[in-house]
Amino acid sequence: MIEVDEALRLIEAAAVPLPPRRQRLLDACGFALAEPVVSDVDSPPWDRAMMDGFAVRGGDVAAAAGGVVELDVVVDLAAGDVTTIVVGSGGCARIMTGAPLPAGADAVIPVECALDGTAATHAGGRVRLRDERFRPGQHVARRGTAFQAGAEVLASGTVLGAAEIGLAAEAGATHVVAACRPRVAILSTGSELVPPAATPAFGQTRNSNGPMLAAAVRLLGAEPIPLGLVADRPEALRAAVAQGLAADVLLLSGGVSAGDLDLVPGVLALCGVEQVFHKVRHKPGKPLWFGVYRRAAAPGTLVFGLPGNPASSLVCFDLFARPALGILGGKPRDAWHLPRARARLTAPAKAAADRPVYLPCRLAGPPDALEATPLPWTGSSDLRGFAGANGYVALPANGKVHEAGTEVDVVLRP
Repeated sequence: MIEVDEALRLIEAAAVPLPPRRQRLLDACGFALAEPVVSDVDSPPWDRAMMDGFAVRGGDVAAAAGGVVELDVVVDLAAGDVTTIVVGSGGCARIMTGAPLPAGADAVIPVECALDGTAATHAGGRVRLRDERFRPGQHVARRGTAFQAGAEVLASGTVLGAAEIGLAAEAGATHVVAACRPRVAILSTGSELVPPAATPAFGQTRNSNGPMLAAAVRLLGAEPIPLGLVADRPEALRAAVAQGLAADVLLLSGGVSAGDLDLVPGVLALCGVEQVFHKVRHKPGKPLWFGVYRRAAAPGTLVFGLPGNPASSLVCFDLFARPALGILGGKPRDAWHLPRARARLTAPAKAAADRPVYLPCRLAGPPDALEATPLPWTGSSDLRGFAGANGYVALPANGKVHEAGTEVDVVLRP
């Protein structure tokens, strides 16, 4: 059995950032590009109207010297419409925002500038216009003014947010090469487990670990791959583990303690997973198992055997699997671990005698005056106290009761 700090050191040594992958554009949201995005089109791809109104020849308007110009409407154009009609002298086109500017026209006069009830004029009619602030080329987005075909619109290293995703899509990028979200296979072991939708019979338990771990993975921006349930049978477990080893990380819950049916360590060894450590001196979650499945031509799979009790499984995920996912996802070092702080207890909290303990708590107050309220918790199978927790009270192994008002270490949960 090793200490928490030693376990973390070994995990950090085994985890390395994943190489960039070519992936669907939306899947790369929140991650940095490893290759630039180059546009395959001009933007705008053609001269287009930026206002609802009338596409005109600037010379016709200039001749009116700021007065009224009366023009024949030769065509109606909505966004998406195209025409071969050329706007000649004395003519115009009724045009909507986003429509291509017809040949011959070079400016748009807003519909609000139409006089004498002619704003609704369509093709075949005449419109009277007065735009006292008319400027040549107004209200037209010219082809290629945003960027041109072959231009690098997003540089390597750019983190893809909403605007960047939109820009990449405009440039024609359906896939990008970018840092990637880790793929995390999740397998719940135990012959007693049934799906959450089932009503447990005597001796059965609903699988809460699977959905809980999938949610924890997703909240970190990684991709959960639920593999469902597997009974305590070596053959079935080995087949499920083999499937999970195709992911970047495999999380198993249950089967890592010292009982007759705690088969996970042995099955992992048969599958070629190299054990790094088994058992960590902390509570809850002492049976934690960690190893690596190494491959010659691809990054290894990190394997965590989490305890089957839900509270233990969650604490182990927060303390140990979370930093591994941060490293794989290329996050900066200060984002790998949950932040720690000091806080004053609002109620007594009892330490364990033999191991450091992590108790669910509610943290409140400013960062320099945090208060920690321990939440009711009956043991490692009890998730009720964790449901309202935004932190852990971290107590050393001394068996003491820490009274209200005592300053203690806390771990902040999101």
